[in-house]
Amino acid sequence: MRVNVEGKNITVPDSYIEKQRKALGLSLPEIVEMFLSDEGVRTDPVVAEMTAKAKSSGVGAKATGERKERKAPVRKPDEVKRALMSALFDYIASQDGVEGAELVNVERQIAFAFGNDTFELTLTKKRKPKE
Repeated sequence: MRVNVEGKNITVPDSYIEKQRKALGLSLPEIVEMFLSDEGVRTDPVVAEMTAKAKSSGVGAKATGERKERKAPVRKPDEVKRALMSALFDYIASQDGVEGAELVNVERQIAFAFGNDTFELTLTKKRKPKE
């Protein structure tokens, strides 16, 4: 279908008309207006004004597309885990046959060798279940 808008001939595809008629149940003039709006041939002055206002205000998403830098999370030391790992490390290091015991992470991991094998012990603290 051809439409004359401000001296320009615009072709609205028949497939577009049928698709919108079936999907949205619109009349032919409504479908033509929607097509012209989608293609940028016609603009609604209210929508254009609101868009310009939103872009210039800087509220919400930044108009330039810049993103804020994400701050790195700050972890608090877990004294209970540190005490447990220290006690476990002392116990493992004092055993006969244990060599190269090392506290890899003070709150999480101990590595050691026993005979020809190497081991790593990892402590995991579970969260409290939601109620």
